[in-house]
Amino acid sequence: MARNHTGPAAATGNKYEIIGADVPDETLFRGDLLVASLSESPRSVNSIYYYDDTGSLLFERLCKEETYYLFRTEREILAEYSKTIAGITGPVSLIELGSGNAEKTTLLIDAYVETHGLTFYAAVDINRSILERAAENILSVSSDLNFLGVVGTYQTGLAEITSLVGPKLLFCLGSTIGNMHDDELDNLLRSARSALSPGDYFLVGIDLDKETEILEAAYNSQTAILTNLCVLQHLNWRFSGDFDLFHFRHVAFHNKSLHRMESHLEAMRAQSINLQRLKFSFHLEEGEMIRTEIMRKVQINEFNDLFFDYEFLNVKYWTDRNQKYALILFKVS
Repeated sequence: MARNHTGPAAATGNKYEIIGADVPDETLFRGDLLVASLSESPRSVNSIYYYDDTGSLLFERLCKEETYYLFRTEREILAEYSKTIAGITGPVSLIELGSGNAEKTTLLIDAYVETHGLTFYAAVDINRSILERAAENILSVSSDLNFLGVVGTYQTGLAEITSLVGPKLLFCLGSTIGNMHDDELDNLLRSARSALSPGDYFLVGIDLDKETEILEAAYNSQTAILTNLCVLQHLNWRFSGDFDLFHFRHVAFHNKSLHRMESHLEAMRAQSINLQRLKFSFHLEEGEMIRTEIMRKVQINEFNDLFFDYEFLNVKYWTDRNQKYALILFKVS
């Protein structure tokens, strides 16, 4: 495989390379978009505000809880079927969107190294230090790997990997796609299709629609409540806000008609909110809610139809024994 016709880290004899600088906060946490979403009816906040340092630690804790099955179940599927996936695609360059510390990714990489030998892996994330931890995790368990970290958003990262020569497997784990609104998902799928060539693959982890009791238990634990409230703490810190966390309560429910879970913060009394750095104020009535996250819970046939519109054809999918979660492999037509 080659990047810019000179080769990735593999071609220079290096095992490890990170390109790009941390994505500026101004790019990620745009005040104008926040003002627009808080001015809509119903009001909302982008789920990116979950992931400051405190929110990230809480999410890691949530992933270990019994009721929050997503992380554990996806890991089980990867452990069982990664070699099958490697056999279907043949030798490819691996590109991951939103790698984080790549804890689960090691299962997929191990399968490719064992099946095909030396493997090239590019990880896209917005933070350089996270990519450094990912490289450390992966290279500590696999020596037959060349690691390229790409600091950027999904769109800028995908633009970077278009120069890779040879077959590719793009993948997005953790049901990240499930948190995207329609316009965000459209942008991602268009960017992914532009970055890939006919015959390339796209592997997606996605949560399946299921009983309300299971879904609502996953998103209403004490840790989930704290994680949601931390969104307001993040807004206070970043934009000099005056949200009082004690005047809000966590609300998460299964929206059956839209096939998704929704997390909200409900005002427990009428109040005015000021975000001084944005020179923006608004009033909340008692009982009014701010939506903080959506989590799509899909039906596989409908998900296949959506991807088909972007020239991705379903090759195969794998679920756990209880059919809670799925990994779906698509191929570019």
